[in-house]
Amino acid sequence: MKLSVQWNARLKLRAEGDKLWAEGNKLWAEGNKLRAEGNKLRAEGNKLRAEGNKLSAEGNKLWAEGDKLWAEAILEVYGNIKLKWKYLGNDKYDCELENGEVYRHDEAA
Repeated sequence: MKLSVQWNARLKLRAEGDKLWAEGNKLWAEGNKLRAEGNKLRAEGNKLRAEGNKLSAEGNKLWAEGDKLWAEAILEVYGNIKLKWKYLGNDKYDCELENGEVYRHDEAA
């Protein structure tokens, strides 16, 4: 067996290997690009979620202020009586006072 035959076979295999390396590098670069895009989208999503959490917290604060006003009004009119809350779904509640009065979520004063 001549060494030149083996040498040429080696060169062919290495050339084929080089092609596969190049294709692999191309796929790596594409993967890195997609990861960078994903990271960018994830960061944007986190930013939006933080803003949503902030707005929810502000909404909860307003709910608490409304509940406080309601409790103060009940105390002023009836004194210290019991309240019973009934959840109706979709963030809606009815309030029944110990004296039997019921205040519905959809009734305006």
